[in-house]
Amino acid sequence: MRTGIHRLGAVGFGLALAAGLTGCGYGVREQRLPETGATLEGTVKYGNEPVYFAEIRVVSDSSSAIGSIGQDGRYKVENCPTGAVKIAVNTDAAKGEHTSLMMSRSYKGPKGEGAVASGLPPKFVSVPGKFADPEASGLTTTVNAGTNTYDIVIPK
Repeated sequence: MRTGIHRLGAVGFGLALAAGLTGCGYGVREQRLPETGATLEGTVKYGNEPVYFAEIRVVSDSSSAIGSIGQDGRYKVENCPTGAVKIAVNTDAAKGEHTSLMMSRSYKGPKGEGAVASGLPPKFVSVPGKFADPEASGLTTTVNAGTNTYDIVIPK
């Protein structure tokens, strides 16, 4: 009887130890992207219209980085790959952000007594889907270490 209890205890201890080590990161391979120290930032226009809601993806042959357009109308992508890069502008990925802003600014509270926030968010400008693909967008630049500025102009 004691042997069975000892075995059960040993198995339980082994399982607890394995679970604990896995939770601490042992046995789990962590993947980290290399830090390039490069940042790409600027504005985005579709023809003459500013784009305020979009995901920006910067892609090289070996890596990629993603950023978005902030409330100031400027995009920023940190830890960009360096060298020749292709760029994608995906407005579909940011439609939810625009909708959320529209709803939050018109919400009057549970009793309908709240004040409507002044001003509406900027107009949502939809960019054709081909620009969401870095291979098809035709948007390219060269990124060097440090801060790089590139104003993206998408032709209509």
